[in-house]
Amino acid sequence: MKLLKVDNVSMIFGGLTAVKDFNLDLNQGEIVALIGPNGAGKTTAFNMITGVYKPTIGRISYKGNDITGQRPDQITKQGIARTFQNIRLFKDLTVLDNVLIANHLHLKSNFLEATFKLPRYRREEKEILEKSLNLLEKVGLVDAQGEKSSSLPYGKQRRLEIARALATNPEILLLDEPAAGMNPKETDDLTEFIRQIRDEFHLSIFMIEHHMQVVMGISDRIYVFDHGVTIAQGNPYEIQNNQKVIEAYLGVAEDYA
Repeated sequence: MKLLKVDNVSMIFGGLTAVKDFNLDLNQGEIVALIGPNGAGKTTAFNMITGVYKPTIGRISYKGNDITGQRPDQITKQGIARTFQNIRLFKDLTVLDNVLIANHLHLKSNFLEATFKLPRYRREEKEILEKSLNLLEKVGLVDAQGEKSSSLPYGKQRRLEIARALATNPEILLLDEPAAGMNPKETDDLTEFIRQIRDEFHLSIFMIEHHMQVVMGISDRIYVFDHGVTIAQGNPYEIQNNQKVIEAYLGVAEDYA
């Protein structure tokens, strides 16, 4: 089943075309990667899908519904969550509180019910606490629930950020360079963790990643950007052997003459 479809999307800032004629299909259960040199337009593509930017041209649809230009909170409520290249946790709050806050996205209680702690609000608060603790258990952070998020090792901070995204009940999870700054052991653990959450939460995953070990190890398909243009797409074997991709990363022979 096709969950996400991006049709001929472009993003133009003034006279600069950051992304041109981008097309993407993301099917249920897939892990798809977007790679390319720094400045290739990858994060701009993410920002259009998640509502940070409204595309200058083109259409983005989720489960057949047009979401082009909707606000980030509207898109998240529908089932598309994301993480960021630079971890954005509430650093002075505990691990548990970070996840609890994300769970409040789907609260049905109104302001009055919350202020006076009326029965529906108390019931929802109890359900959210149970859900948050269960989620922390599944991602291996329940023992750290009372610690400040800033005190966690880097790899666990990244895991917490992903857990917070999972708390919004997504069907699609967008990961922006999840392995950035990780050592080899953390990278290996992350690779297995991404597989685990894909299966455990029945997710489709779209990620930006520079770490080729991660990309080639878990991706079903890969898109390659260079200067805002898709220069290749295919499975890991096809991408590894694509001459345009090799030139985009390593340069052509004349560059070194």
